[in-house]
Amino acid sequence: MSAFSDAEIIHLAKTELVPVCADDWYQRRRTDAEGQFFKKIVAQGRRGPDAETHQGIYVFTPDGQLLSFGNAGFDANVTRSEIVQGLKKWKALPAERRQPGAMTVGPHGPVDPTYGRSPPPGGMIVRVHARILDRVGTRYAKGTCEASGGDRAARDFLWLTADEVGQMAPAEPRVGYSYPLPAAVADRVLRFHLVDNTRGEPDAWDKDQVRSSALTLTVTAATPDSVSLRLDGEAVLATDANLATASRGYEVKVHGELRYRPAKQTFDEFDVAALGDHWGVGTFTHTGARPGRGLLGIAFGLADPTVPADRVAPQGSREINAYFGRS
Repeated sequence: MSAFSDAEIIHLAKTELVPVCADDWYQRRRTDAEGQFFKKIVAQGRRGPDAETHQGIYVFTPDGQLLSFGNAGFDANVTRSEIVQGLKKWKALPAERRQPGAMTVGPHGPVDPTYGRSPPPGGMIVRVHARILDRVGTRYAKGTCEASGGDRAARDFLWLTADEVGQMAPAEPRVGYSYPLPAAVADRVLRFHLVDNTRGEPDAWDKDQVRSSALTLTVTAATPDSVSLRLDGEAVLATDANLATASRGYEVKVHGELRYRPAKQTFDEFDVAALGDHWGVGTFTHTGARPGRGLLGIAFGLADPTVPADRVAPQGSREINAYFGRS
């Protein structure tokens, strides 16, 4: 069971804690007030401030006193134990320290622009879920693997700029009109989102590892109010041009339905699925990998930008210039 599916942990998070989630990759690098606050907490732990990673569960006071820490992963028992220990230490503090307003937090100040990530203004956010699958006759079933949690759906987000959304709209909104998915959008989808992230952080595909691709949009219905589109295509992604010797690869077909609203210059439907054989592992996805080729499915659907959880930065946007095709 995932730690954050545990009923007691959910109850404690709602009633006893102020839950905060942040990406250690950014936190340990940023130099603004938030980064300094995080480093202050980390320095009190057993790893020390110079460790290569600071991933884990931290329970701390508003003014930055570390109460408990554990690198729990998916383990609900470890997560629950750290929370309970931290709350015990919190309740042992003097009552005057625990009163509302007793601990103050200074102004945040400017955000470190190098490590700040926000959805592109006027753009689009798309949810991305990946899941391993098994073939059962002519049907597909939930996949199995030895990695804890590796059979669950992994989550990411695809960010598109306002210009890219406009480029995806048909120049001729008439039934039967076909045109390629804009190159920048196709590159981002292929390299950063057609990846296996079900067991950890995946490696993105290098540009030269996109061995072939063809993604086409076709108008299937058109009125002054809306234009329906079908996305079809396929791609081959591999670490070697010879697929027989490629250590990692994905032979995938892509199909989907989109709907564009000309008056609003946006899409209100973006339902796309990618399905194909994946093999190999990334730098951080060795544990519990299935041997040989295995079926990997990836689903895309519109996110709600008003929901904070849907504004989480894409994993690939750590390398922001590469993600948006600027390098």
